[in-house]
Amino acid sequence: MSLFPQRWLILIILNAVYFFAYFHRVSTAVLAPYLMEAFAATATSLGGMSSAYFYPYALSQPVVGILTDRFGARKVITFSTFIGFLGAFLFGLAPNLLWASFARALIGLGAAGVFVPALKVLLPWFGARAFAQMNTLLLAVGNMGAIAASTPYAWFVQQVGWRTSFFFVAALSLLLAVLSRTYIQNVPPGYVPESEARNGQDSSSKRGLVDLMKTPFFWIMAALFFTFGGPFSTFQGLWGYPFLMDVFGYEKLQAGNLIMIIACGVILGGPVLGYLTDKTFAGAKRPLLSVMIMVQVFNWFCLVFLGPSLGSIFLGFIFFTMGMTLAGTLSLVWSIVREESPPERLGTVMGLLNPAPFLGVATFQPLTGYLMDRVGKSGGIFPFEAYQHAFGLCLSSLSISLVISFFLIRRRKRG
Repeated sequence: MSLFPQRWLILIILNAVYFFAYFHRVSTAVLAPYLMEAFAATATSLGGMSSAYFYPYALSQPVVGILTDRFGARKVITFSTFIGFLGAFLFGLAPNLLWASFARALIGLGAAGVFVPALKVLLPWFGARAFAQMNTLLLAVGNMGAIAASTPYAWFVQQVGWRTSFFFVAALSLLLAVLSRTYIQNVPPGYVPESEARNGQDSSSKRGLVDLMKTPFFWIMAALFFTFGGPFSTFQGLWGYPFLMDVFGYEKLQAGNLIMIIACGVILGGPVLGYLTDKTFAGAKRPLLSVMIMVQVFNWFCLVFLGPSLGSIFLGFIFFTMGMTLAGTLSLVWSIVREESPPERLGTVMGLLNPAPFLGVATFQPLTGYLMDRVGKSGGIFPFEAYQHAFGLCLSSLSISLVISFFLIRRRKRG
């Protein structure tokens, strides 16, 4: 096989694997009504089950990079995809919520070993100049997975049932594990990496890691990731779907269509904001970051205080801007991290910061479920007041992230 088709085959396989990693992240929103009925689950317990994906995902991120460097990206991706297969298969068999939580934790652990090793494979196959494009492509395909996890998946579950749907996903995951093991190569034939000065690097790296953990910038960014990332995935991946059905009376497919708009915002609006970040606002990234978060605060303010009075058009606008500004915010945050971090420690910084948003999701999903259970159901559904309490917590968290972003602006001015 020639070099040209080999690298594109690798790209296709990696994107397919990441597609399902993202699919699992948000699919609980569509499954929520079925799981609550099947397991007689409360909102708190369902939130805890859904968050089981994010704990192993977040906590294993620093380790994934180490394993990738030691054993190679192909082995990590293959093993992780196989773990995801086991998790999906066991989820389809789950007799109770505890079993389902364990299976979802396996899915999260499997998904954790995809993004970082995928980028490491794509770098030698496509070159440094195309590295950013490959990163953007992975994120776009991931959000296509989010789209597939909304309306198309809601339709599919209606046709075959939620258990059969997971057996189908498990079979595809197993196929991707086999394809990863067979076709992915860590580097092209004859590839020679750029020489790096490594003399005395180990001791300085350890010392640099300690110094990094002591810097105010690191903890500011970690807090920003935590407070910003938790509310978004809590809505897109868990409560947004039942919120639209309970409060607005939408059918399952109608609710799925609206949730799908969030991913469309990421895919369509994200590249536009990314271009503006690099070109028009290259020197004003920190103020622009605050503006992005401000838009999110406005979106959540509307959900919390306007609620049932919102029409479908305005809801669609809120969801699109929610996805668009999420992509823009992530682009800005990583750009700021790159500017502040020494090049030789950028990977370490990213690996340490990346768990923060997933820990935020793992915290917010059960907390919001608890707040909803405190209000309780009425006529078999949660009233708007229950969602108002849960989303009020999300609004407060995003308001905190907005305040944190102001500290970044002040810090740059002082510098």
